[in-house]
Amino acid sequence: MSRVLGITGGIGAGKSRICSVFAEFGCKVYDSDAQTKQLYASNRQLQSGLVEILGKDILKDGVLDRKAMANLIFSDKLLMAEVKKLVYPFVMADFVGWKRYKRGVVVFESAVILENEYVRSFMDKVLVVTAPLDLRIRRVMKRDAVSEVEVRRRLENQISDEQRISMADFVIESIDGNDIEGEVRNILKKMK
Repeated sequence: MSRVLGITGGIGAGKSRICSVFAEFGCKVYDSDAQTKQLYASNRQLQSGLVEILGKDILKDGVLDRKAMANLIFSDKLLMAEVKKLVYPFVMADFVGWKRYKRGVVVFESAVILENEYVRSFMDKVLVVTAPLDLRIRRVMKRDAVSEVEVRRRLENQISDEQRISMADFVIESIDGNDIEGEVRNILKKMK
């Protein structure tokens, strides 16, 4: 039997870094962003639903153009809500299948755990990863080779760290100098 720790935080907060520390402690990590991209590429039912919502222009040579899709949904909150309503059940079904034979603490990494009660319902506990806003912006600009304006546009579609922290079971600030390993060890003890 496994216990599920959801790891969430805003864009550029350092979720992947924290997940890698949990992996070093033996936890299996489900990267929902990577798995969602995999589902976009492989699940015909999901692709059909996305085309129904967003139109055929999101396909290039029969393949989902995620950049075209992102341009549509990040500029229209109603479209984003429709897409999320379609996508989350596919992702969570994939997660349930993935964790079926896992033991101990498994980690579900996603930026949207706290924004979506359906996704939250799969978690036993939630860890929020934070970092100062200017650091987050620099991280995303470097990682995604995008402008500060683009990063700030993405940030507008996310809840604040204050909101996340108010709903969290645990919080880690992902900055150099913090004892991340010690904090992870303490969280794992509390998850038993």
